[in-house]
Amino acid sequence: MSITIEPLPLTELPAQPRVSIVIASYNYGRFLVECLDACVGQSRPPDEIVVIDDGSKDNTWELLSEYMARHPQVRGIRQPNGGVCAATNAGIAAATGDVVVLLDADDLPSEHRVERILAALRRTVDGRVPGWAHHPLRRFSETHDDLGLTPHYHTPPEGWFGPTVLARSQSPVATITSGLAFRRELLEAIGPIAEDRRLVQDMQFWVAAALLSPVAWIPEPLGGYRAHGVSESFGGMLSSLPKVKLTRERTEIIDTWLRALIQRRMPAALPQWRGLDEQPGYNWLRFLEGWFAGSGRDFGLLMKVLRHPDTRTAPLQQRVYLYSSTCLPQSWFLKLSGLVFGASPLKAFVRRSLGRS
Repeated sequence: MSITIEPLPLTELPAQPRVSIVIASYNYGRFLVECLDACVGQSRPPDEIVVIDDGSKDNTWELLSEYMARHPQVRGIRQPNGGVCAATNAGIAAATGDVVVLLDADDLPSEHRVERILAALRRTVDGRVPGWAHHPLRRFSETHDDLGLTPHYHTPPEGWFGPTVLARSQSPVATITSGLAFRRELLEAIGPIAEDRRLVQDMQFWVAAALLSPVAWIPEPLGGYRAHGVSESFGGMLSSLPKVKLTRERTEIIDTWLRALIQRRMPAALPQWRGLDEQPGYNWLRFLEGWFAGSGRDFGLLMKVLRHPDTRTAPLQQRVYLYSSTCLPQSWFLKLSGLVFGASPLKAFVRRSLGRS
């Protein structure tokens, strides 16, 4: 029996909300000052900038200490290395803002990022007050100024997706950390994210936040996402066996954490959450892992993915990618995977030629 879930009740933002930017940094001293300069120079200045030095071995703390001496709104916290999720938890716990804006230390926010986020959080979405907002970023590297936008949405997700997320055990949002911002109340409802070192923070927020609150979409790119080591053949998160294995492990850990969140926030809804073996995304990872490891194509598992209703209603690009695994040699499929999920000058050129940035 399905139950009806309702979003976290939120009132309008205060007239002058306090805004915190939370930055997690590990060995990113070479990028940190530029990142902080962009934060301090916002058109709507943040009330505080909380930087977590996650046990860096470079000159991060020295640079941060010098910056704090000149900018009292910047607050640095040094802790033993615990991974990006532990650093993010520490930053959110230390922040005092009504709105918490996330940022990675190697990325660069645009001048109007805070201003645009506050405007988005003041809008109503599906007749409700949104608890979070997301926006695209423009990818760049040391050798390429413009590698296109991330993420690419067929239809950018905005609205209340809680019932859909619960039914499908996945979120329509896939925006990276430096494109996310949250109301304090929503972060408190989510609680600390899982801190396993294999995890990244954005994958957890995508699902947890969508389960609990409507999301506002800002179409304007509000910053730069630094892609490290980009070359002509730069691949994506599913373009090699180690990457697929890591993604599969992350999915398992996050699923356990999400089940605990649902049990805590909406226990009656837990039976509606799909088991992993019923989630087409997880079965796809299992298929790829076996294929890339040399076990051949498990067509039984593959057909379970391809015949799933979620696959049949997926965007065309995703369906073409999935169905290509039935016929392409593994070497060709790996190149396709790198093109679909990766960042490369070729991909950026093709997307611009098609008018898709």
